[in-house]
Amino acid sequence: MRNWHGVVGVGGPFVSVFLDVSDHVDLRWRAVRDQLEGAGADRESLDVLSDALLVAEPPTGMAARGLVAGAGRVLVDRYLPVPPPGAVARSGPLPYLLPFVDLAEPLLSHVVVNVGPHGADLRGVDPTGRAVAVASVGARRSDRRLGAAELADVATEVTALVDRLGAPLLVLAGPLAARRSLRVALPAGYRHLVVEVDGAPEPAVAALAGRADQDLRRAVVRRFRDESARLTGRAAHGVADVQAALERGVVETLLLTDPLVGSREAVGGRADEVLPLLAAKCDADVVLTGGSLRLHEDVGALLSS
Repeated sequence: MRNWHGVVGVGGPFVSVFLDVSDHVDLRWRAVRDQLEGAGADRESLDVLSDALLVAEPPTGMAARGLVAGAGRVLVDRYLPVPPPGAVARSGPLPYLLPFVDLAEPLLSHVVVNVGPHGADLRGVDPTGRAVAVASVGARRSDRRLGAAELADVATEVTALVDRLGAPLLVLAGPLAARRSLRVALPAGYRHLVVEVDGAPEPAVAALAGRADQDLRRAVVRRFRDESARLTGRAAHGVADVQAALERGVVETLLLTDPLVGSREAVGGRADEVLPLLAAKCDADVVLTGGSLRLHEDVGALLSS
């Protein structure tokens, strides 16, 4: 369940934080911590969050980080590809997990190569948007431009990184001539993975990831409509029925309108906190349906057979 198991079975209070960590993390965190302290957040949780946030090196490019702390330790810590428009922070008896879905538009594992006249910078990115491998490959002599031998070196590093990640996408950025030269140097079996971009590669990656996310949501919405129309008993509607199904452990996918109205209440607290936590306990997926589906009380579920 999206690596949220760390919160299962842990007693509160919890502090949940989601913020942009691409730069100035210390300043961003200081503002968030002041806000949380003013709201009476657990001091021990704030301290362990400080340790986690201020020690890590900032990632390359845009990135968010979501953390949940409780019981004196960080329980969930994930890099996310979509930074929130502003920091999101909550403290209370339950963890706030829903932003992990909202900010985690699925990415394709991919390799980005910025190629220039004297070398290339490589970055391998996992599905969370986190750079898991970074390398630079230059000309064999600093006064040389990339020739055939040097391009072969770059191509070897690129294909090794693609293989390591199982990446279905290889993004080439940089001047047109340099991109084309590298593309020709790649083995034929890798050229179909290539997308060439002018300027920053992030928009192209985000567009492809968005298509993958839309395909997933369309499939879930289609199945929910089918199960509801055929009265198979495999679709639940509304907060109470969905919560009961989650507590029985029979939910495959929890569907929520984006955004789930925070004022809705479930048994035990806010629906946007209670239901995702129950989904974590029964290892159910969570899908935000947006405007593609009207859900009774903004909540639905696909049940196991």
